[in-house]
Amino acid sequence: MKIQNNKKRINKHTKVNAYKYGNVLEMTNSVASHDATILPLSGNEYVDLSTGEIKQFKNRNKLRVQSPVNLKKTFRKLRRIILDNFSGGDLWVTLTYKQDNGKPMTDTARVYKDFKAFWRRFIAAYGSSDYLSSSRTAGKW
Repeated sequence: MKIQNNKKRINKHTKVNAYKYGNVLEMTNSVASHDATILPLSGNEYVDLSTGEIKQFKNRNKLRVQSPVNLKKTFRKLRRIILDNFSGGDLWVTLTYKQDNGKPMTDTARVYKDFKAFWRRFIAAYGSSDYLSSSRTAGKW
């Protein structure tokens, strides 16, 4: 196993987080300030804490998934979950489907019912198994 050394020194007082998943150890630190600079008042307004001014949000994302920062966090968490739960030789299957009329599936109750039926058939064919599931939040499956 190769250990990366980027020769950067971390201050001994810096908080470091360690994540162990599978055979991976990930060490992270944050040098950014976590002090809030704004206080949201509503979906459209916020208070600038440095000046006390009430301002309007500009170009605010309507969906969380539109934010590149949030997408990066989501993918990092998903990577950790996958590496912690899968190893060499495991089966990886991605299930997707559309409604009978060809439009994207948006009925979550039907998705769960259909998955349950699929899983029963899978177990009958291949025996006992575990699975890791994740639902899409973009309105389609």
